[in-house]
This record gives sequence, C-alpha cells and structure tokens, in this order.
Amino acid sequence: MTKIKKYVEEIAEELDGAKHYMEKALEYKAMGNGDRYNGYKDMSVAELNHAMRLHEYAVQDIEQLKSVYPEIPQKMMDAWDKSHVHFVERSAWIRQMQSM
Repeated sequence: MTKIKKYVEEIAEELDGAKHYMEKALEYKAMGNGDRYNGYKDMSVAELNHAMRLHEYAVQDIEQLKSVYPEIPQKMMDAWDKSHVHFVERSAWIRQMQSM
C-alpha cells in the first residue's frame, strides 16, 4: 500500500507542475510572448507525460499485486480508484489548457 500511496503523491506533484507551467504559458500568450509561451507549454507537456508514465506504472504494479494477493484490501483499492478518477479529470483539464 505504501508503494501505491507514493505513486499517488508523485502523480499529484507532476500534475501540479503541469498545471502551473500551463498557467504561466497562457499568461505569456496573453502578453504576446510566443517564445515564453512555447517554453512553458513544453514544460507543462513534459510534466503531464511524467504523470501519465507514473500512472501507467501504478496500474501495472496494482495488476501485479492482484496476481499475488487476489484480495487486496478494499480500503487500498478505494483510495486508488479515487486517485485514478482525480488523475483522469485533472489530466483532461490540463490537456484542454494545453490546446488553447
């Protein structure tokens, strides 16, 4: 459970970074500074890619745990399910910002 909790924390950190960088990018876009816009947008895309990779690793590790421990504690699965929904919603919002 500690391993999954760590993934959740790391994913949240990456998503926070992606959102922060995209907000900065949009500020520079509004000011007409295309170079800074592109730079911050690139950083946002990289952070979102990090979050997606970590999410993929977490899913793989959970599947591996299920094969070893068919009855993973429900509390752990509930926490993961909640985090997964949060990841999907936040990453979709960030992607929407990146398309602006």
